[in-house]
Amino acid sequence: MSLLRAKAPRSREKRLDTLGAWLGPVSAASTEFAGDEIAQRIRTFAQSSNDDLLYALRILAGIRDSVTIIHGPRGCAAAGLYHIAAGCNTRWFVTNLDERDTIMGADRKLRKSVVALYRRYHPAVVFIVGNPVIAINNDDIQSVVEELHEELELPIVPVYVTGFSSQNAVSGYDTALHSLLKYLSGNSATALKNERINLLSVAEHPQDRKDAQNLLKQLGIGLNVIPDDSTIDQFRLAVSARASIPLSPDAPEYLGAILDKKYGVPLINVLRPVGVEGTGRWLKSIATFLGNEEAAEELHEIKSAEIALQLGDFSLKGIKTYISLSSANAFSVLDLLEELGGEVAGLTITHLDRLHVGHLNELALRNPSLQIHVSDGQAFEEISILRKLAPDLYLGDATHLGQVARLGIPVVSLESLAIVGYSGVVRLARRIKTALANSSYGLSLAKVNSPYQDAWFRRSHNWHIKQEVK
Repeated sequence: MSLLRAKAPRSREKRLDTLGAWLGPVSAASTEFAGDEIAQRIRTFAQSSNDDLLYALRILAGIRDSVTIIHGPRGCAAAGLYHIAAGCNTRWFVTNLDERDTIMGADRKLRKSVVALYRRYHPAVVFIVGNPVIAINNDDIQSVVEELHEELELPIVPVYVTGFSSQNAVSGYDTALHSLLKYLSGNSATALKNERINLLSVAEHPQDRKDAQNLLKQLGIGLNVIPDDSTIDQFRLAVSARASIPLSPDAPEYLGAILDKKYGVPLINVLRPVGVEGTGRWLKSIATFLGNEEAAEELHEIKSAEIALQLGDFSLKGIKTYISLSSANAFSVLDLLEELGGEVAGLTITHLDRLHVGHLNELALRNPSLQIHVSDGQAFEEISILRKLAPDLYLGDATHLGQVARLGIPVVSLESLAIVGYSGVVRLARRIKTALANSSYGLSLAKVNSPYQDAWFRRSHNWHIKQEVK
């Protein structure tokens, strides 16, 4: 069976044994993933959580000259508000299904929406995004796609998000990428091979993407960037590229795997280019594939010397840091902090699966007792952990920073900070230096009462994490 014949990919739980709930030492995680079966965990209570719709929309937000129709009740379209505020490349609309539509079906309403938006905007592509309501009432999106594709001579891409097929929101990346490849990649049998390298960039900071592109261009490498800030033509080029290299080994994993297995575009497996050594490994991996190792080594030596001068005597020696980021980002930042002489007190990551086995095994050798907390949105668990560990610094995204600062811990948000490449090391070092030198704000916030009661803090940190009973 063709890898793209199905409406949607298998969930990450089935493909990669992905866990969305876990708490324990890295040595235990390494041991468990060394086995054939992984015991799934569930939460008996969740404070908040993302779903696959949010992650799928992150992908679509980066496609230029597109229109996205969220086929569902108007509340489902609220997920697009963040991307509108952030300045995305697509226009968002919702079919606004009511009670009658959910019972009787809304094929006609969807058809009218596609035609009206095509006539108004003349986009290069239209995305139709399902949601839990459509997954339950089984609206026939496919017939609308096939009919209007011929009538309008327009690429129309259905994205079958269900909201409940996976407990891990990161599966939404796979769902969107599956649809993009299935409907936009063209006929691989007639594709002529080109010398470009696919730079796989999913939900990356624009400056991170730019810095990575500049480094590869200095090696004379022609790039085709997908899916961030891309066009449908770039997906057609992707299936005939010379190879693919990810900016992160996690989020675009499905994209790289399909390009490799179905279209024969080799995937260069390498860790995220964060830190001086991490960026050097990333460059050397692609240069080795292309037979250009000497140029990569020379560039690395030049950039390393420049960064050493800019960092001066900066060191994190004696500073214990807690990291709370997406999984691949967290592991790469951990390596960078240790490179700068710091100590990592603990990790909170969004998910854990077989893609992270290499990280787990290395950490189990270096620091077997390091605690890993797997959670996507569970601030109440994280705050409880931080109270006990009392780190000197917290690096995370913007979600929990306010509550963490209430503990009197200096915080650094990485949500709007570009950290990829050699320049990213300097940016992060400067931000950390500023945070450590200005602790008065955190100390003031620490006087504010916590929203959590003392009874909660007396419980074990994994009180609500249980093994799934089959």
